[in-house]
Amino acid sequence: MRADPRYGAEVLRRFRELPGAGDATGDAGVINARADAADDGARVVLSLRIERGVVVEARFRAYGCPYFIAAASWLTDRLGGATRREVAEWDWREAAEALEIPPARFGRLITLQDAVRAAAAAWPGTAATAV
Repeated sequence: MRADPRYGAEVLRRFRELPGAGDATGDAGVINARADAADDGARVVLSLRIERGVVVEARFRAYGCPYFIAAASWLTDRLGGATRREVAEWDWREAAEALEIPPARFGRLITLQDAVRAAAAAWPGTAATAV
């Protein structure tokens, strides 16, 4: 992707390089959480590997606009080392601010938050209830 004035440098870098893309490695302690926004076509699957109560690896697969994909990439960095409580309390506004995402794209970020909350609910050793 060439320089595009609609996107900041960090959004362009993450969209081009896709850090964090893929699936978490291994089988033990890996959870996958998905969220879709049917009305605007955004979709994300988070893959987290949990060891000793913290995220040791976070990966993503996403479909959506460059802002959404960059935010999913950014999220994988942010979740590294997080506890279940920190995952459950993560708010999409953090990514919006960090990546300077315009308000017109906020709805897609709520889809990321839905996936994060689903991951917290599926955390190893917890009952499958909403957080």
